[in-house]
Amino acid sequence: MKPGGIFRLAFAGTRVDRARVPITAAGAAVAVLVLLCCATVLTIEPESGRYHSRMLTGATILPNVALAMLLFSIPVMFLVAQCARLGAPGRNRRLAAFRMAGATPAQIGWVAGVETGLAATIGTALGGAAYFAGRMLLDNSGPDGTRPLPTDVLPPYPEIIGIVIAVPLLATLLTVVLLRRVAITPFGLLRQSRQQRVRAWPMLLLVIGLAGLAALDVVLHSESVRRGQSDHVLVIGLLACTILVLLGLMFTVAWIGYTCARLLLRVTRRPSVLIAARQTLADPYDCSRSYTVILVTTAFGAAGMMLHSWLVTDVAVRTAAMLDPALGYDKAPMDLSGTAAFRSDVHDIVNAVLLGLIGVAALTLLIALVESGVARRHAIAALVAGGTPRAVLARAMCWRVLLPALPGIVIAGLVGMYAMRTFTATATGSWGRQVCVGTLAQCAGDTAYEYMEYREGAIYTFQVPVPWGEIAAIASASLLAVLLVIAASVLLQRSSTNPSELRAD
Repeated sequence: MKPGGIFRLAFAGTRVDRARVPITAAGAAVAVLVLLCCATVLTIEPESGRYHSRMLTGATILPNVALAMLLFSIPVMFLVAQCARLGAPGRNRRLAAFRMAGATPAQIGWVAGVETGLAATIGTALGGAAYFAGRMLLDNSGPDGTRPLPTDVLPPYPEIIGIVIAVPLLATLLTVVLLRRVAITPFGLLRQSRQQRVRAWPMLLLVIGLAGLAALDVVLHSESVRRGQSDHVLVIGLLACTILVLLGLMFTVAWIGYTCARLLLRVTRRPSVLIAARQTLADPYDCSRSYTVILVTTAFGAAGMMLHSWLVTDVAVRTAAMLDPALGYDKAPMDLSGTAAFRSDVHDIVNAVLLGLIGVAALTLLIALVESGVARRHAIAALVAGGTPRAVLARAMCWRVLLPALPGIVIAGLVGMYAMRTFTATATGSWGRQVCVGTLAQCAGDTAYEYMEYREGAIYTFQVPVPWGEIAAIASASLLAVLLVIAASVLLQRSSTNPSELRAD
């Protein structure tokens, strides 16, 4: 097969196939734009004083800003992955037709890879163009030479080239990996997988991850850490425990949905519930894959709210320590209102980012439900042709989505809160000052330094309150996004309930 033929076959197909290309390109564009902004933040010289925001000038804050942007790119990459799966059953049938026409399995892989790779490449080009255009349009230097954004900093060219190459390459590899369990033959599709029973052992991953975080909190207060030793070991341990917690969360939700579905089959005879339970039992991990981004966002959001509560308590502790009676201050020697205001601004930015992540997660879930509906359209159409009301199918979709989503969101919020609370259960602070212990004449003389004595106040420890209201708000926003996705998917399901879908493709 010539390259020109591969290109023509890659972009042939139905409306769903043609819609998959711009959606994948848009997701890749957002991913490239976020990663380039993250690389720009990492290139900034700390303490440069060239920008308005303290978030872009603090040496300890810059890595956290870059890490937050990197975390934001993860759900965007999930969106790109889900876009690549949109209309997968129809695409696989089209590839099977190519096999019937004489194409080899390798040529089929090239066709699928070229389709996703070119779409991601187009998106990468658009994202890069938007990045450089934004640098020129948003470059606004004030009278004092400071800027609101780091538009005067450009990441090293190897990093830019690496990002531009990595995004379409990862998208293409993902498409090839997704096809590894599908043997495309001239007679159709053969799924090379067997349904396995869902086990409860992923809960052990949750327990181990949370216990590891608690152990890290003990290690952080050890003498070796105070001396600056074993920092790299702590970072690796924190990353490993976080991965264990997220994996345990994702697969535990699959087990919960599977268990609830089995229980509902025994206690109810409502048609909508029975349909939803059977669909969940048929592929319990489908829900966990689809809800991964929402669950991770909810967990990180709850952790962020817990961290903000600790920051607020930390300001109160430091203020109380400065006003310790043993120090003799009439008023606090340092005004912490600026610190509190800055932390409040960061909190507002984090809330905005979380809402953006929930929106991306909702779009990912919507695409997953649309793809799942297309895959089941023959079964849905058969139910309608057999007399099943469309309202029953709509309620079945609601049950199928909420069955794992509702407990999953609650568990994700609690897990995120507890994971951060292992490090932020209390806030401790103290203050000290130099006090002259000589006479008034001695303290006023040139040798006053000889009579100076360092006096340290008491150590204050406050319990950090759990921000249940803010955590509930994050969980409610995630649940609201899921409900909106359900409403949209119910509207889109009407085309799948047409009995004409029973005709052969």
